[in-house]
Amino acid sequence: MRSPRGGTGGGARLAAAMEHVELIPGIPDDVAVDCLARVPHASHRALRRVCRGWRSAAAAPSFASARAAAGANEDLVYMLQFGNPSAASDDEPKADDAPANTPAYGVAVYNVTTGEWRRERGAPPVIPVFAQCAAVGTRVAVLGGWDPRTFEPVADVHVLDASTGSWRRGAPMRSPRSFFACAEAGGKIYVAGGHDKHKNALKTAEAYDAVADAWDPLPDMSEERDECDGMATVAGDRFLAVSGYRTARQGGFERDAEWFDPAARAWRRLERVRAPPSAAHVVVKGRVWCIEGNAVMEWISPRRGWREVGPYPPGLKAGTARAVCVGGGEKVVVTGALDGEGGGGRHALWVFDVKTKKWTVVRPPPEFAGFVFSVASVRI
Repeated sequence: MRSPRGGTGGGARLAAAMEHVELIPGIPDDVAVDCLARVPHASHRALRRVCRGWRSAAAAPSFASARAAAGANEDLVYMLQFGNPSAASDDEPKADDAPANTPAYGVAVYNVTTGEWRRERGAPPVIPVFAQCAAVGTRVAVLGGWDPRTFEPVADVHVLDASTGSWRRGAPMRSPRSFFACAEAGGKIYVAGGHDKHKNALKTAEAYDAVADAWDPLPDMSEERDECDGMATVAGDRFLAVSGYRTARQGGFERDAEWFDPAARAWRRLERVRAPPSAAHVVVKGRVWCIEGNAVMEWISPRRGWREVGPYPPGLKAGTARAVCVGGGEKVVVTGALDGEGGGGRHALWVFDVKTKKWTVVRPPPEFAGFVFSVASVRI
């Protein structure tokens, strides 16, 4: 019989066995991973600092599957938000994640699953004003907007990995822009339209691959579209730029849209999709919804137009809404100003249960009650 010491293979296996350290002593690693998967996302930063094994387990692709299997997923809404001038004074107690020096425009996070609010740690110290955000997988990209010192559009891109809390500088857009359409479709983040530093409306577009950190210049749209909305098409794999206006028609919002066909690398027009200018658009389970002055509406077709699918968020001031779908289409989160007497300029959240067609009003702490310009959602 060959001695275990006589060959390099046996020695390597012995060394590997000696190096292996159980994630939780006395518990099989698969059971330990199941335990770690149930740790709330807010504690993941601390979890990764415990030891190398826990850090490796949390970074493995299978960790997300373990959280899903354990029913431990959490839905996070990332908001690019202005500071609230009516927030509590500095001498009042504040939570650790809501410091007295709240940024004029920064990244706030609402955990739809737990109801917790916080500031995103490690975010760039200065977020361009009116920057947009969009998510692909667990990555949240913050794009474009105005330089807060010059008030000129920028091409800056910052990318957050929501699963680890780490930020990186992304490849800049090819064209500085602000007030543009922005959304994820088919695994890429698309931007289109908006305006340049001379306030000229744009018809240029490009697509961002967050994994490769690279931009793909797209053909121009058929028309300039400033202040257009962005969303995915019904299939979820094509980008839609809705409405907007041309340079010569400031504020004259069009009632059409254009969607990008990636196979043909061409834009296609879509008529009569624009809801009233005050509406917020969102795609829910492959359907285009809008939240407007009387109800939640669903777009059927150019011929049939819109139909009502739910009541309007109670107490939401018209023209202030932003909307995002969470939980794979289970809920819609809307941000906006509180209407009527007693609002005091504060903003709130409304959570719509798609199944029951009921709204829940969420009143945030004062330091998180500022105007939200852009929203994105991530499931962790």
